Amino acid sequence: MNVIKKIQPLPFMLLLVLFVACGTPGAPQPPSLNIPKPITDLAAVRKGDTVTLSWTAPEETTDGTSVRHSGRMIVRRTVSDGGAAKVVGEVPLVLAHKTQEAPVKSLKDSVGDLVTSASVDFVRYTVEAVNNSGKSAGQSNQAVVPLVLTPVPPKDIQVKPVPQGVSISWQQNWLPKKHTSLSTQYVYRIMRRAGSNQRPVMVKQLSAGGESTLVIDTGIEWEKQYQYWVIPVTLWQKDEQEKGEVEGDDSTIVTLTTLDKFPPAVPSGLQAVFTQAGQKSFIDLSWTASMDSDLAGYNVYRS
Repeated sequence: MNVIKKIQPLPFMLLLVLFVACGTPGAPQPPSLNIPKPITDLAAVRKGDTVTLSWTAPEETTDGTSVRHSGRMIVRRTVSDGGAAKVVGEVPLVLAHKTQEAPVKSLKDSVGDLVTSASVDFVRYTVEAVNNSGKSAGQSNQAVVPLVLTPVPPKDIQVKPVPQGVSISWQQNWLPKKHTSLSTQYVYRIMRRAGSNQRPVMVKQLSAGGESTLVIDTGIEWEKQYQYWVIPVTLWQKDEQEKGEVEGDDSTIVTLTTLDKFPPAVPSGLQAVFTQAGQKSFIDLSWTASMDSDLAGYNVYRS
């Protein structure tokens, strides 16, 4: 007697699925070299003899993956006479997702020794991001800074309230001299701020000279406290396309409270005309109204 065994369908189907799932494997992907992408947004701002550099640290590698290992960012400086690049600083390249650090980095460099050099007009900066093996994808964009001289900030700034507003005066210093191919012009900017947390505004900009200077700030409000300081600025130009400005160091800040101790202007154009209506006599008075904003009224006198 023959016994026929039935094949259970479930194990058979499972075996078929496993056979179909085991397809041909794809080409193996090479491991990432972890080379950071080049920096492309390097910027430089000079104030006085200090240059502040800022840029965004790379978070991706050249093959499109995230930077997985720490490295460093090397800042180099080259003068315009074609000399060799000099390393002026390094900033660690840290993984942002581990440290929660801001991707924008900065570094300060002093150029006081280069500013006084007669043969140098510009200095150029680059940043190179390298991995922990010392490999990189190249230098960043160049940030160019002019090496023009800036005037010394004025000293002994005098501020006081006057009927028109606030008087600002100081004794100007001698202007700097340097043999350069750049065309330069020197100006002073008078700055004002209502409190240390307020945004400063420029009161006036005037050309620098060798004499004392007096400026009246008419945009103030009475019974308020203000801070004043002066910024020397060098306007430079090489040609129509290449020009800019460099701010010098700020002067000392002077604080003033605008106490209104000044009466309104004396009325002018006073006229008196006699009139009579019936049995009553009058003298009509008229004058030119005062335009002072703090005018409260008039006292009229007769003798």
